[in-house]
Amino acid sequence: MIRRPLAAVLLACYSVVVARLTLADPAAGRWAFELADAAAWRASDGRLEWSETEVIANVALFVPAGFLLAVLLGRPLLAVAVTVLASACIELAQQRFLPTRVPSLADVWHNGLGGLIGAVLAAPFSQVGARAAGRRSRRAGSVAQRAGQY
Repeated sequence: MIRRPLAAVLLACYSVVVARLTLADPAAGRWAFELADAAAWRASDGRLEWSETEVIANVALFVPAGFLLAVLLGRPLLAVAVTVLASACIELAQQRFLPTRVPSLADVWHNGLGGLIGAVLAAPFSQVGARAAGRRSRRAGSVAQRAGQY
């Protein structure tokens, strides 16, 4: 099970990576795009166009964020909402402050889909954590109740 403090640290680190890839000059993240393009090219035997690879990369970029947010918050739907909001903020920042970037509502949609996939993948981890917390809470209540009997 992934603990919330660990999820918070991993999310903070991953957020730096996402910010670097999305809010810097595109040349700074060129290595990531070239890696994604090469992986997609190999996996598809050369059938994927860059536009399709970009969609897959945008979805994949937010899967870890959705996963870690769902674990951290314990609420997968809230995690999805936060990923969509973060993506919208990134696209707005690109539009207003980064003339070399190309903001797109499609990117928000694809990032949100990635957040949803991550949150769904995290659901079993969140439920395990919630059940364990419930057991601890019930045990603590039972001990307190027994203490009150004496």
